[in-house]
Amino acid sequence: MKSLLFILLGTVTFFSQNNRFIYEVKYKKDSTSKEITRENYYLDVTKEDVAYYNRLNYINDSIFSATGQYIPGRLTSFLIKKNNNNIYQNYEYIGDANYYKLSEESKQHWNITDSIKVSNNFRLQKAIAQFGGRNWIAWFTKDIPMPYGPYKFNGLPGLIMELYDTKKDYYFHVIKSEKISEDYKRNSLNASISRAIPVTQKELNKLKLDLYSNPFKYALNGTLTIPEGKKLLLDDGTVLSKEQLKPAEANERKKLKSFNNPIELDKAVKYP
Repeated sequence: MKSLLFILLGTVTFFSQNNRFIYEVKYKKDSTSKEITRENYYLDVTKEDVAYYNRLNYINDSIFSATGQYIPGRLTSFLIKKNNNNIYQNYEYIGDANYYKLSEESKQHWNITDSIKVSNNFRLQKAIAQFGGRNWIAWFTKDIPMPYGPYKFNGLPGLIMELYDTKKDYYFHVIKSEKISEDYKRNSLNASISRAIPVTQKELNKLKLDLYSNPFKYALNGTLTIPEGKKLLLDDGTVLSKEQLKPAEANERKKLKSFNNPIELDKAVKYP
């Protein structure tokens, strides 16, 4: 990994080009289950902004660049932060037909310790912080002096290479880095940004509770049209016809209720 990162960083002045760091993320959606979800997330650091998003968006953009068409797939939340401030724009997808936009400042008060370890020939230093109702341990490297990490984590004097909470519900680590091509466009993110509805956290929580009460209201009330003979693809791969939606509501509520373990635990919705 180090050779890749040195190729990336050794040819430019810091922040003078666009860099991508790919994190493997392991996490528990349900705190009562032992099941671990594994996904890759991309952290793009550019001259204009910082973006954190699921690999699925990158795949959609790659397909669009090659074919001019998007392949329908799972929608995910993502984050954008401009370089001239510390305000994160959170584009939240909660499972209905919309994206919702929350704007909030994100700061962690890090306690940088004297603990040092070497991983993949990088010298990592340990830092500790409380954030989102969890205690976090970060290992950052001054070899890559970018004050960012996965999700909203920022403010350390180097890139966060490894991050986990003390309950080990979430674990992030960098597995790859690469340059971002000059012609790369975040088409899938931009499409979601353009239609996002601004909300507060309180409003978003109410929307989640409303969705729990009526999981398919966006399809049943006509917000999302299901043409005759077509079916609805759910995030977990389940395919339902319009006639099957009402009977499937109980199972969908069960799934929504199982997503009880977000990164920011203090924002978890208390479902009935």
